[in-house]
Formats: sequence, structure tokens, C-alpha cells
Amino acid sequence: MRIMMLNRFRCNGVTNHLLSLAAELCRQDFKVVVVLTDCPPAYLNPLRRYHRFFPCFAENSPEEILRLARHYRIDLLHLHDLSLFSTADRLLRSRPVPCGVTWHDLAAPADNLVLLPLSFLITAHPQAGAIPPSLSGRTFFIPEGIALPEQRLTEKEGSRVAVVLEEGFFDSEGAAALLKAAALSDVEVELLCPQPLPLLKGRNHGWPLERSAVLAKTGIVIGRHRCLLEGMACGNAALIAGRGYGGLFEPQKSPSPLFPDLSGRGEEPLCYRSVFFDLAALLEDRSLLQSLQLQSRQFVRENCDLRLIAEKTGRLYREAAG
Repeated sequence: MRIMMLNRFRCNGVTNHLLSLAAELCRQDFKVVVVLTDCPPAYLNPLRRYHRFFPCFAENSPEEILRLARHYRIDLLHLHDLSLFSTADRLLRSRPVPCGVTWHDLAAPADNLVLLPLSFLITAHPQAGAIPPSLSGRTFFIPEGIALPEQRLTEKEGSRVAVVLEEGFFDSEGAAALLKAAALSDVEVELLCPQPLPLLKGRNHGWPLERSAVLAKTGIVIGRHRCLLEGMACGNAALIAGRGYGGLFEPQKSPSPLFPDLSGRGEEPLCYRSVFFDLAALLEDRSLLQSLQLQSRQFVRENCDLRLIAEKTGRLYREAAG
């Protein structure tokens, strides 16, 4: 099967989900072409490196996107951003193939969702808002997959904390609270954020598309959803933080079989005191820290193995295409 994945480039976990899923699907004998709109110039060269796995294009023109769909003779469109509805709708009118959407948000999907001839809707959050009744029988929860072989496990040295701030999921006050808590804890911060922020101790890495080399150096990761899972796969204990604070994630206390809410939208606002107390508890109790580090890797291995996630997604593709 020939799949086109369409998304708007943003410095957040959705972009990495798309790229890693496309690469794994290609390993499973699908032919995938990825199109990203609104790509900043600084990311054009990093994106070209993905050509060794699949055709990858930074393209804004709907006409050019249609040309790519015709050139690659796609059998299915997989849309990852409903703000590209008009481009997707035009493509499907020109080339009537099955269409699926992955809804990466927690709010209820946009009204225009029901205007697409959807074969399936994937929700990356089990806590997502109300799905239109007409789509309830075609809606599937599939977690975002993490490529475990690429997430390095190394011996943790010293007290390093990865703080991951995604575009659109933090504000200046929340970022300041996290960095203040880290400073009070006297830890080295490995900051992954699209904009530079002042650090008392540590390094600002910007927003690299490949983050495992940074996350492998740390023992604790602070972030949300996919970026948190990437850190956990590298053997980090996890603090859930987005626009709000979700506290320390203890996988063995997670209510199974429900997938936990890692969105960081918690009712508790981001306060440096709460983050500081949780960091202090981990740094003072090495046995707790090491236990949570092991639990983190195990949780990702059991729930978010990219190979299995791609297999589930591939089955939806085949069913949609008949």
C-alpha cells in the first residue's frame, strides 16, 4: 500500500510521532510519503535525512501536494492536523482514496471532521473530548509508539534532569516555574525547547528532531505525552508537566487497563514548589528513583512499542482499503 501522511510542522511530539511511525511502517513493507507544511528553514536539512527511510517533503502549496499524491499513486491519506482540512478535502476530490485521521488533541475534534469521508479516526489520548456519534464505530485508541532500539539506556551519572517544553503546550510562567524548581534542586538541566530560556545550570539544546542522545544522559524527565514517553524509554523517572502539573508518574500505580493521562493539563497549575518537592523526593531517595526508572522503561515497552503500534495502524490501513 502507498500512504501519504500529511501534517503541519510544529516543534512538538506530533511531528516526531509522524516521522517515527512512517519509518516503522516502511520497515513493515508499506510505502509511505510524508508531507509537512509550514516547515521552518532550519529544519529542511534535518528532514532530508529521513529520505533514507521514506520520501519526505516540506511543501506548502496545495497544488504541489496534489502533484505528489498523483506521482506516488497513493492508496490512502492519513491526516494528522485538521487545520489542513481544505488541502485534504481538495486532494480527496481529485484522488478519491480512503482517508483516516489521527486526532492528537484532548479537546473535542473540530466540526469539519465529519465533512471528510473518514474510514477511521485514531485518538492518541483515551481522554479525548467527545467524538461525533457518526464516527464512534470507526474510532480507535492507539498510543503513540516509541522506537525502543533507538532510545538508549546508559548508566545514569550525577543529577541531570531533562525539561521538555513543546510548542503550544507551555507558557512563560510555567517554563519559569520548572526552571526555578530545577535551580533550587541544584540539578543540571538539559533543556529541549524551541526557544532559548535562561538557565542557571545546564544546556539549551533547542528542538532537535532526534532527542534520544540528550535523554539518555538524564535520570529524570519533565514533560508531557510523547516527549515524556521518549524520556521514559531512555530510563528516566517522569514528572508530568504541560500547561498544568500532573505530578510524579508511578507506572505501577497507573489504573490498568486504562492508559494514563500524560497530557499535563492537570487541574493543579505549574507551581515551582510542587515540582521542587517531587524532584527533592527523587533525589533524596535513590532506591525510589531507580525503581521508577525501571518502571518507566517497562511501561513504554509494554504499552508503546512502535513495532506493535505500526502493526495496529497498518491493519486499519488494510481494512480501509478493503
